[in-house]
Amino acid sequence: MHTGDAAPSPVRLIVIPLIIFLIWVLETFLLEGSLGVFPRYQPVVYFMYVLVACILIGTFAPVLLLKSGFLSGAVNMYQAGFRSLRRTVITAGITAGLGYIILGAAVPSGSSPARLIGPILFLLPVAVSSVMVCWVLIGTHWQAYVRQYGAFVSIVSGIAVTGVLFGISFAAHSPPLSDPRYILIAIGIGAATAVIFFAIRDVWATVIFASFALAAFTHDLIDPAYATPVSLPVVLSSILALLALAVSEWYLMKRFITIRIPAQKRGS
Repeated sequence: MHTGDAAPSPVRLIVIPLIIFLIWVLETFLLEGSLGVFPRYQPVVYFMYVLVACILIGTFAPVLLLKSGFLSGAVNMYQAGFRSLRRTVITAGITAGLGYIILGAAVPSGSSPARLIGPILFLLPVAVSSVMVCWVLIGTHWQAYVRQYGAFVSIVSGIAVTGVLFGISFAAHSPPLSDPRYILIAIGIGAATAVIFFAIRDVWATVIFASFALAAFTHDLIDPAYATPVSLPVVLSSILALLALAVSEWYLMKRFITIRIPAQKRGS
């Protein structure tokens, strides 16, 4: 059995998570990018994309890999962003409030940020899978691999690596999101999302931030039939994505728990 003091394994901490990333990107291309699902209203195909790429591969697969990370001691619940309900409610509420204010800058003058609720719901499954793959899985495992070089290197390299990977994933999406200029913007959004994740270590708050950022970035590139008014497949998909994340957290909470042991006082 592995212990937390064992030498970091590049296969377990780097290669396997990257394989999951590549499978997730491939499924995104096959079920979304190659079919032009975002710019053309295709509700059935969109729903299949959410089920396969965003939920099965993008949410549940990282959870299964986290299990080995927890057992080896390389990753814990705190690092993966699964926190207490009280803290999650507070951080998610603050993030949503600030996100709503920031969205005001993304809509035309005189319009309400509420007009982006449809795009936010449409992109929510994308945000959930992106956070689970890029940060909960790859981010935590990357930091575990480079932990020996200190906290600064761990955090800065984690932001850089996960931000770039998030941006690269846009190459699998529908044009024009797959264009180089949009990939560069996505890398910037990925870096900002990484800062949020590594700073507050909360999955739900990070998903909210990513959803708002993606909506501000891509709302004009989505077929309005999805979001104005919000179509039934979009509502069902967003609910299923949230349920998948909630079930994943429940599964991990039932089997793993991180207990913080207070440092002993000197002389005791």
